[in-house]
Amino acid sequence: MSLRSLLVVPFVLHIFVAVVIVGYLSLKNCQDTVDQLANQLTDKVSHAIERHLDSYVKTPLQINQLNNDAIASGSLNIDNAEHQLLQQMQIFDASKISYKLTTDEFVEVKRLSTGEITVTTTQANNKNKFYTYKTDSQGNNRQLIQVNKYKPNLEIDAVKNSQPNWSQIYPSKELGNPNILVSANSPIYDRNRQIVGVTSSELALENISKFLRDLEISKSGKVFIIERDGSLVASSSNEKLITSSQRINALNSSDRTIQATAAYIHQKFGDFSAITASQKVEFEREHDLQVVRVEPWRDRYGLDWLVVVVVPENDFMAQVHANAQVIIVLGLVALFTSTSLGLTISRWIIRPIHRLSAASQAIASGNLDQNVKVKSVNELGVLSQSFNRMAWQLKESFEQLETRVEQRTIELNQSKQLAEAANRAKSEFLANMSHELRTPLNAILGFAQIMNRDSSFPPQQQENLGIINRSGEHLLSLINDVLDMSKIEAGRIVLTENAFDLYDLLNTIYEMFKLKAAAKGLQLEIECDANLPQYVYTDESKLRQILLNLLSNAIKFTDAGKVNLHVQGKKGSDRHYTLSFAVEDTGHGIAQQELTSLFEPFVQTETGRNSGQGTGLGLPISRKFVQLMGGDITVSSTLGKGTIFRFDTQVETVPAIESKSTPTQQVIGLEPGQSEYRILVVDDRYENRRLLTKLLTPIGFQVREAENGRDAIALWQSWEPHLIWMDMRMPVMNGYEATKQIKSHLQGQATAILALTASILEEEKAIVLAAGCDDFVRKPFREEVIWEKMAQYLGVRYIYAQKAEISTQPVSELILEPSSLEVMSSEWIEKLHYAANQLDAEQILELIAQIPKTYNTLAAALRQKVNDFDFDQIVHLTACIPSV
Repeated sequence: MSLRSLLVVPFVLHIFVAVVIVGYLSLKNCQDTVDQLANQLTDKVSHAIERHLDSYVKTPLQINQLNNDAIASGSLNIDNAEHQLLQQMQIFDASKISYKLTTDEFVEVKRLSTGEITVTTTQANNKNKFYTYKTDSQGNNRQLIQVNKYKPNLEIDAVKNSQPNWSQIYPSKELGNPNILVSANSPIYDRNRQIVGVTSSELALENISKFLRDLEISKSGKVFIIERDGSLVASSSNEKLITSSQRINALNSSDRTIQATAAYIHQKFGDFSAITASQKVEFEREHDLQVVRVEPWRDRYGLDWLVVVVVPENDFMAQVHANAQVIIVLGLVALFTSTSLGLTISRWIIRPIHRLSAASQAIASGNLDQNVKVKSVNELGVLSQSFNRMAWQLKESFEQLETRVEQRTIELNQSKQLAEAANRAKSEFLANMSHELRTPLNAILGFAQIMNRDSSFPPQQQENLGIINRSGEHLLSLINDVLDMSKIEAGRIVLTENAFDLYDLLNTIYEMFKLKAAAKGLQLEIECDANLPQYVYTDESKLRQILLNLLSNAIKFTDAGKVNLHVQGKKGSDRHYTLSFAVEDTGHGIAQQELTSLFEPFVQTETGRNSGQGTGLGLPISRKFVQLMGGDITVSSTLGKGTIFRFDTQVETVPAIESKSTPTQQVIGLEPGQSEYRILVVDDRYENRRLLTKLLTPIGFQVREAENGRDAIALWQSWEPHLIWMDMRMPVMNGYEATKQIKSHLQGQATAILALTASILEEEKAIVLAAGCDDFVRKPFREEVIWEKMAQYLGVRYIYAQKAEISTQPVSELILEPSSLEVMSSEWIEKLHYAANQLDAEQILELIAQIPKTYNTLAAALRQKVNDFDFDQIVHLTACIPSV
């Protein structure tokens, strides 16, 4: 844009924008005024109609009440009723007044559309017929015009509910009278409050339409009243409200404004009966905005109508349009004037600054070596000096910034490479350590399971095997925690969702912890909300690990009281639920200053450090799992009172599934009548091969061993095994290559190959399956997993040992109290306290052996504490005895 444009355009825009803003505000004010007038008009009209309706519909009810009172006092009877009703017809705006008694006494006075008056009555000596007379307003010149047969007490039946009410709106039966009518019926009571008759007064609704037509609305405004089914009651238009004895619905009105308004209201609210309060709506019809007010009107005796006032906005917009034209003309004049004036002024200014303009363009194009020299007015001289300084500063800043960016880029690349290398090294180290640790653990836990099957071992040896097994499981859990934390930091943890029975999971967790809680004298409760879904779809293993970590910590750091798990379910959209878990204990509590670092890896609270147990990984892992599942863990705690951990997770409900919780039975052989199954065990570690051989051979399987993939292929070709247990990491030829070669043959497709690996990485499973393995089992394994997989792929049927009787000894007998130790000497208790403080399990077991046989329950409970590594509980029990 040229300098001349910069001088002229702002000047022109300044004036033009001011005119436009003023014009816009003026139009906006006019529009707001129109809207306000339209709303005020609709309000005023609707209120006037309501007042008229309130007054108009009271007339028949007042007439009925006067007649009821007259009948009750005896001043109104069949002898004088005609005269009194004729007088009421002259006073009140009613088209018909009548009363009927259960004694068949009936009198009716009716005004026809022609202005004539008829009287219909029964006679005292003949109540089986109605006699209708034509008369004048004074009751004179009576002329019998019709005799009808007596009708049942329909009016009396209409007030059986003992309340005045209105009839349905009905068409006039008078020929040539297209009017619609409504009657008010009131019961007549005797002194015993029994209904003995009914008074009735009739209104012609055409009078309401006349009132509506007399209202001052707007040129095109309309007012109409409808019932809840849409039938027209009254209208300001001249259309008839009834045709061929059928009432007209507003949706079918011949008046296009009424028909369009009714259709819009019905569409917006779904049904006329849905409108229970005053409504203001707007809609467009033929490019004209219609302002509509809908006012429900009802009385307490049954009338329930809608009063609708519709006013087209264009009825008020003529002056607004005229104002808009004036503003447009003023804007054009202002634009022309300001443009001319701006061009004139720019000619006076533009000449002295041409050189400055050229120099500034050169600087803007990137040539920062420019030196602007302008000899002109002082203001332009100051501007040229500022340009020169700016060019020099920009040049210097660009050079410094380029140098810094280059240095920073080099540093970031180096840091990134170092971090990636460190992460790769850590991952490789942890993967190798996992393999090296899990491989010997496989042999330790596996042979412990095999030895545990031998019932000939004495109880002491059985107990030692249990300690070995639990210690191995404890070590395995520590390894898994470290690897889980590593995978979390590397971002390699993913959800593995599946459908499962949530009730079964919670019951399994309760069974796992109830004895441990009872042994510490704690009350363990799991409370489930009534809305909790049973079958859900989420990551079962991660949810189980979270709950195990939280409950284990709660029981570990609670010495007295209770541990509660509260589970609630809140239904979301479709099949989605939010599960809320809360683990509450009455333990030591956590100091406020420790809460901020509670979820950091390898960080323990003061209570945890004093207990000498744990790694500080359980809570960080649990929190990462919860966050991965779409929630977060929060904690609240009070020292000395307890702690509450809460977390939410999102799940989906699924149809009922078969429960997986089946009791584990010990396999002791194969059912007769089966083939001889040939099993090949491939592993470079002798102890791993021997473990599977010793496990499978006694059951009845034929087992051969190979220590690498090449030997496995040779044995497969010559021996043709039915199933191969394949280790994946071996010298000479690994399991991946061996599996690929076997599966590449048609004969190999019939051989089931199950991978045995110490890797815990999820991606490892995908690689193993891609190599051709049929399934995947991690080391260390449990023997029931081996039996399950072989049954799955070979169809093997087993013989199971009879389930041993489970001790029914009450848990309460195993609960340790400080008083339980007082049967032993003070010296023995001091030694036990010292050994527990030193975590010396061997010394504690020697002391337990000194307990007399009469206190076997005490010995068993202490031995269980040692097996569970619960030394802090022993320290607590002994510290509570005064002699220690």
